[in-house]
Amino acid sequence: MSEINSTFNVGKFRSEVLGYGLARTNRFEVNIPVPVGMSGSYKSYGSLVSLFCEETNFPPLIVSTKSYKIFGPSFQRPVSAEFGGEGITMTFHVDREMLVKRFFEDWTATIVGEDDFLLYYQDQYVVDMEIKQLNEQDEISYICKLYDAFPRSINIMALNNSAQSQTHRLTVMFAYRYWRGFLPNE
Repeated sequence: MSEINSTFNVGKFRSEVLGYGLARTNRFEVNIPVPVGMSGSYKSYGSLVSLFCEETNFPPLIVSTKSYKIFGPSFQRPVSAEFGGEGITMTFHVDREMLVKRFFEDWTATIVGEDDFLLYYQDQYVVDMEIKQLNEQDEISYICKLYDAFPRSINIMALNNSAQSQTHRLTVMFAYRYWRGFLPNE
């Protein structure tokens, strides 16, 4: 039996990890601007909401394909790109005054009228959001920008008398048109 020549080297791998480091899942920040349609009093809430983001994800990118055959075996050909489908979720800590919850409720009121249920113009409620990966020195190492984002759904928040030491968390799903990834100097 012949030996398989492997190019993987544990020492080299360790050296590269120590040199480049690995991105940590808990080192991130989000930037959620206040949409144009919300009044000026919300300008200070945007930084609070961004600060209170506990969990999110980088969005997926899916290249849709279709089977194609000219001669011989069929093969896959790209037909379109999908930038996240249903959207992306973010989970937020909720402050005692419920400002974070109210921020998203009021944002949705700029999308669909609370009294007349009419849809408003997109330029009043969409924003370009950023999800930033940070290194251990709080420097930005990667930026994912979501274009034309808005809250699509605000999940329920359970109330429970037996959960005395727990705090509220609010999960919001955002729709967006597409996203792009950037290095900080691009």
